[in-house]
Amino acid sequence: RRFVSECMDDTAFNGVSKEHAGKYDVVVDATGSPAGLTISSGLCRPMGTLVLKSTCAAGKEFNAAPFVIDELRVVGSRCGPIDTALELLNLDAADVASPTATPTPNQETDRNGASGPVSDEREPIQPLRVEKYITQTFPLSEAADAIRCAALKSTMKVQIICSE
Repeated sequence: RRFVSECMDDTAFNGVSKEHAGKYDVVVDATGSPAGLTISSGLCRPMGTLVLKSTCAAGKEFNAAPFVIDELRVVGSRCGPIDTALELLNLDAADVASPTATPTPNQETDRNGASGPVSDEREPIQPLRVEKYITQTFPLSEAADAIRCAALKSTMKVQIICSE
């Protein structure tokens, strides 16, 4: 594991020193900045993976050439309100309410163009069943084993429990 500050060279065209340019299989960029994206792509080896952990508003100055030339795989993560995501992850079948028996009518136009009362009734939110994606769970003290397990092609997800 390296930190970007150890790999930088302001005189290099992509900001990355020769010792570190194109040397890493996976680089995680959480800067959200165009400069960070340039440096991160310069750290990736050809056909490496660049994980974007934040949105980068690069604008018109974005240079896609390094991504195409080096055939970088870019993996992103969806942004969204973390509190809502945690609430959904903690939801179980007992928490799911059935749809309201008496819908509240609203005056709207339906899909056929007819105006009249429209129901607010919605399907209940179903719990997310994420356990099915977890191949194995490890305590934090076995993080090295968890990383080895995560590297196996047969592994989908590995969970590390920090409180054990």
